Amino acid sequence: MMEALLYVITLFSLSALTVTLGESISIDCGSTGSYVDSNNVTWVGDKGFVTNGEPMKIPDVVKKPINTLRYFPTGQTNCYTNIPVTKGQKTLVRTKFYYENYDAKFSPPSFDVIYDGKHRDSIVITESLLNDEETFYFSEVIYVPENKNISVCLLRTSPSDNPFISSIEVYSLDTGMYDDLGPNEGLILHDRIAYGAKELISYPLDPYGRVWLALGSQDSTLTDLTTSAPSIDITGASNKPPEIVMSKALSGVGLVLSDQTLPLTGVPVYLVLYFSEPQSLGRTQRRSFNVFLDNTQVGSRPILPVFGKATQFILRDVVATSASQIVFQSTDDSVLPPLINGLELYSISNTSPDSGGGGGDQGGGSTDDSEGSGGAKQAKNLGKGGAKSSGGKKNNKLPLILGVTFASAFAVLASAFAAIWKKRQNAKSQSNSTVPNTSTEHGTGTGMSPLVGQQFASDMSDSYVVEDGHH
Repeated sequence: MMEALLYVITLFSLSALTVTLGESISIDCGSTGSYVDSNNVTWVGDKGFVTNGEPMKIPDVVKKPINTLRYFPTGQTNCYTNIPVTKGQKTLVRTKFYYENYDAKFSPPSFDVIYDGKHRDSIVITESLLNDEETFYFSEVIYVPENKNISVCLLRTSPSDNPFISSIEVYSLDTGMYDDLGPNEGLILHDRIAYGAKELISYPLDPYGRVWLALGSQDSTLTDLTTSAPSIDITGASNKPPEIVMSKALSGVGLVLSDQTLPLTGVPVYLVLYFSEPQSLGRTQRRSFNVFLDNTQVGSRPILPVFGKATQFILRDVVATSASQIVFQSTDDSVLPPLINGLELYSISNTSPDSGGGGGDQGGGSTDDSEGSGGAKQAKNLGKGGAKSSGGKKNNKLPLILGVTFASAFAVLASAFAAIWKKRQNAKSQSNSTVPNTSTEHGTGTGMSPLVGQQFASDMSDSYVVEDGHH
């Protein structure tokens, strides 16, 4: 089982929907009418998208759209339909869930969400009362709709739990973004992180509605870096990371990244790492390193971040588990330690051997749509401007790994994809140090970690907190 994520999107009024062909819409579930929020996003009520369920206004909650919801006391599956999108164009869909004991049962529910009948995620809510209008759960998928309208369905997985939903947000992505995504595949979000950042980054700083959790240095072995370049050229990174994400970085010797929200039994993943050199290096300075997901190298050569330019490296169709690690190793000729600016980690939904894959290996296994692929992320809104967060929180069955090993009070604010900085002897590898001649590298997807393929007693589902500056 995997998980789910957060956030908000640009949306237009109902009258504008016919003009924009549904490229972007935000639905405030359980509400009527429309309104424009502080980020100039238009929200519409859910009339016309759903015919069953009960609307509810949460007492003492003021913030929209989380002050209303729609819950479903009957039926195994309940669906929102006729949600307009652009047929054949990659689309980001996010669902949001704010329980806050609306039913006075002090029993947060668990259920599944299914996007367009294909891509399934699990919503696992752990807190009855957050006592915080800035915190909520969410799920997110990127895929290519086959029609001009899509559905979002909530599936009851326990007789005693009533599924509910607070909002649905849709963003269209530009051609060329996530080009490795096959026509029948979906990317279920696990993590999206801006390293070295102090606040969460979201719309409008990311015009595609993506939410980037902030994770900065938390101990003396880590260094937050800020670029000295007047601007950063992101045209070399086809996924179009925001320039503000590329302007910050986290650096240190012996960097290891780990995500315990991945299922214990392993799933095929889509991993994107983003790099930009923050300093104008002198003649004697060199930053060169290799990155490995378990035993599989990310890219085909050492990574040399370029000053003032963004590069991305993609690895897909490699099976990863909660025990997997992303290891950064300096090359022998490197003077400066490894760094990272941004990361995205997804599980691949509905994978098939003949699905398109860009530059990744097409031998990845298929996911079973009869099982949820994740658990709901938890998100935290902090106001206006799209960047108002100091971190994220995740509730896992296993201990959250972050930084070096932090107290639980800080773990609440940390991203699932946490940086573990270890003092390591012999961290450098014997590798070719040629500068990549393209800004995007794709892993071959070959090679398996000894950790991959091990069978464990059970999968885990979890929840994740982000702080959202969008609303």
